[in-house]
Amino acid sequence: MSTENQDLGGSTARSPEETPNNVNQLSREFQRLAEVAQQLHSNVESLAADNRSLRGQLEAQHERITDLEKRIDKSDQTRTDLAQKATQAASAAEHATEIARAASAKACQVEASLEATTDPSEEPTRQFPDDVEPSTSPLDFFANCRQYKVKKRFVDERSEHNTYRALLVTQRWEEFATKRTDGSGVFYTREDVRQALTAIMGEKPHGTTITRVWEAMDRLGGSDLEASTRQVSPTQPATQILTMDRETAVGLTENRYCHLDLLEESTVTECGVTPVVTQPDADPP
Repeated sequence: MSTENQDLGGSTARSPEETPNNVNQLSREFQRLAEVAQQLHSNVESLAADNRSLRGQLEAQHERITDLEKRIDKSDQTRTDLAQKATQAASAAEHATEIARAASAKACQVEASLEATTDPSEEPTRQFPDDVEPSTSPLDFFANCRQYKVKKRFVDERSEHNTYRALLVTQRWEEFATKRTDGSGVFYTREDVRQALTAIMGEKPHGTTITRVWEAMDRLGGSDLEASTRQVSPTQPATQILTMDRETAVGLTENRYCHLDLLEESTVTECGVTPVVTQPDADPP
């Protein structure tokens, strides 16, 4: 029995030599772990420094981007300002050109008057700027003036929309008027006027509008645009037409008075030219 206890005790007890070895082993392991922890701590500090550096770079980039955005906005505003100034300069130049042309035309008139006063026995010679010819009707006159001035006069100042539409319809005869087969002229039917007004207004016109524009065309045209009837066959009823010869039609697109400042409230004379034959009546209410 004592022998068995000795055997059992011998299997669990450690010899005095084994204990220092274990302590040394644990000490070495602890030292290794401490070195690893120190290395990890160094790595953490390095990563933190890198993080601070990257954050500083990011903030610098953000400031750079903000500065560039401000410069872009300033450049866009500068371009906008330059574009506005260029538009204003072009408008001022056009206005100055019109004033110069009007002054030149008036100088021609004064010169012609002086010549007539100097030698009354001779018939005065009228001098027209650039061989400008007088108009033959209010239609011929207004069709040859600057259209923005014509619109300002009839639409903005007088609210005579149908009169202005009548001018536009007759000016666009090449598109909407019916051409005579012999080429001698053109004429408008009410259907032609309806199609022209649809294109000009962007919508189908009312019958009242067609009638008023038709009357305005007849009123403005004078002897240049004559009212007549046309009958295709004896079995069909005659239809009303407004007719003009080809020479008159072509004359509506010559822009003869665009360089002269002729649109005044009263009848205007430039170098002996009295272009307004009659003043158009206001549109019916």
